[in-house]
Amino acid sequence: MPQLAIKGIYRDGVIIPNEEIPFHKPMNVIIVFTSQESVETRYNQADWQLAEKKASEDYQKGNIRSASSIDEMFNKIEMDTNGS
Repeated sequence: MPQLAIKGIYRDGVIIPNEEIPFHKPMNVIIVFTSQESVETRYNQADWQLAEKKASEDYQKGNIRSASSIDEMFNKIEMDTNGS
């Protein structure tokens, strides 16, 4: 039987998946703690995880922009911020 590994975060007695779980019925699982403490704690914060999920969705939809230089990218960002 194939097995599926899904990354997640353990916080305050709760395991929060970082990826979508493709199952909708109760199942037995094995939880393996990969480290005692995360080196990069910002990755464990809900706002970071939400922003990363949104960025991944935008990337998958092709909703990304490019620029030929950093100056051009900053100009585009400023124009978007100013409503231009």
